[in-house]
Amino acid sequence: MTTSALTSTMFVHNQSNGYIYNPSYITSGTPWPSNTPLAGKYGFIPLTNDYVIQITVVNGGTNYIEPIITAGVLWTANLVVAAAQQVVYGVNLYTATTTFTTNTTPPTHTSGTVNNLTWAGLAAVITCVPQSGIIVGTNVTLVSGGSGYTTTPTVTITEGFSYGTAWAASGTATLGETVYYGGNVYIVTTAGTFDASLVNAPAFSSGSATNGTATLAWAGVRGNGATANATLNSFPQLSTGGLVPGVAYLDTYTVVGQPNGQIYTSAVNDPTSWYALDYLTCEIEPNTLVGLAKQLNYVVAFGQWSTIPFYDAASSALGTGSPLAPANSYSFEIGCANGESIAQMEMSVVWVGQSKNTGPAVYMLQGLSPTKISTAYIERILSNSNLVTVSSFTFKYNGHMFYVLTLEDLNVTIVYDVGEKVWTQWTMWAIGDATSGVTGIYGEQYFRPSYYAGTYGATSIYYFLDDDNGTVYTMSDYNYTDAGAPIYYRAVTDITDSGTTKRKFYTRVEIVGDKVPAVMKIRHTDDDYNTWSPYRQVDLSKPRPQLYQAGQARRRAWEFLCTDAQPLRLDSAEIDFHIGEMENDGVQPTNYRT
Repeated sequence: MTTSALTSTMFVHNQSNGYIYNPSYITSGTPWPSNTPLAGKYGFIPLTNDYVIQITVVNGGTNYIEPIITAGVLWTANLVVAAAQQVVYGVNLYTATTTFTTNTTPPTHTSGTVNNLTWAGLAAVITCVPQSGIIVGTNVTLVSGGSGYTTTPTVTITEGFSYGTAWAASGTATLGETVYYGGNVYIVTTAGTFDASLVNAPAFSSGSATNGTATLAWAGVRGNGATANATLNSFPQLSTGGLVPGVAYLDTYTVVGQPNGQIYTSAVNDPTSWYALDYLTCEIEPNTLVGLAKQLNYVVAFGQWSTIPFYDAASSALGTGSPLAPANSYSFEIGCANGESIAQMEMSVVWVGQSKNTGPAVYMLQGLSPTKISTAYIERILSNSNLVTVSSFTFKYNGHMFYVLTLEDLNVTIVYDVGEKVWTQWTMWAIGDATSGVTGIYGEQYFRPSYYAGTYGATSIYYFLDDDNGTVYTMSDYNYTDAGAPIYYRAVTDITDSGTTKRKFYTRVEIVGDKVPAVMKIRHTDDDYNTWSPYRQVDLSKPRPQLYQAGQARRRAWEFLCTDAQPLRLDSAEIDFHIGEMENDGVQPTNYRT
């Protein structure tokens, strides 16, 4: 999850796509209210479980005018409080450090511990407008969920309206005055003075009675009988196992998953609210959940050995279960080797897949069908990796969509150009970190950026985050260095014998491409990449950059390397050779391109 500097929070989906949440009552430039745990912040989403997300009315009660609804036990003098019990006074929530009886001084501190009560946070703020004296659930508003709740609080409902004057011994009674005592409300029908003894305080609940020289008529019971329950947030990250990579947004729900196969959905359009029962379990195969992605109108759950899409079936009410249902007919028995390899691109998802019968390979979802896009060479690289420390992302640049996959244990980054259907290797000149295999060595390493973000339009900017030191880089057509270090333009050919195992004598190598002030280094291997010849150089600014007398071999591979900070566009390398006279039976000199 990343947060912006203004009014939104972004849930990042596989380092590629994101979904922005902006609270409806927060306007640009207006911070959260001061009585909330987010005071002063702008649209930040808390992902803890210590705040109230729902108040459910169980019984509406009667005769309420201004009910006070509190999520927690109200602090009062001489209250017996158990150890670890939480009480509320005013806007604050406190936790008892031991079992004790409160004194007559209410708590007001907002930090530390005073009189056995430790400040835990802010109490939830709840308002209600009764209907005909009855508390109706639809009229209960949770203004703020508070913070610091350690357990689900008991909801306390009291009547806040004073009903005029409290009855007092020897007090003056005015005709028509409203008087209350205990749970009863009375109207003065005869003016006078109340009885002088507390023992004779009014307690009747019907008709009229004389009290001292005054007469009181029973008017009803103060707000009474309402009950409600509170629900604390249940964001699944705090449960055992944490979350798997990937967040999806489907039909107003934010969707996350856990390794045990449980897939959770948030409340409608509210990724701050999570209910404990709003989940389902991915059970098509006995394997762990590895990652999530969104494809078309489905949430795709990648298990270790299988994959299954889920769709919005609207099958459960909020707080009673998941709205998702499995699309079993679209499931397939190819899983995912590492959830961090999952990345979404235009109308597709790419990941490193695996099955029980084959090794790792790279797959792409075409609709909801998997298509293998890796070659035998790429799969050989994947098979040599433990696939434990993996990162991936996709981005589009100059019309090319790239899938960038880094295998840190091999110090290798391999990149797939989706449009060209070509795999390449990307490197970066940097100091190796602890996972690169060359710790502390400044040289050619794997492509270190592991996250990508960008802006689009007339002034597009592409940002990449270094996975080791946090440096933010930008990519541009007009930069030809890696943060001041050289970029290695390297091409290595396949081994070729030109159709015969007879000895070839190489007479000339010429580079065909743009004329730029740069030097191309060329070398070759004649023993299957085990050893290499020394580099020889050609000047790419010459009309015909070429070298002569390149030796002889039965089969050979070539490497072409340029590290100069210049734009480089190459077409081919022309190589002239002839087959030895003792072996070619008169074959003429040959020219080929690579």
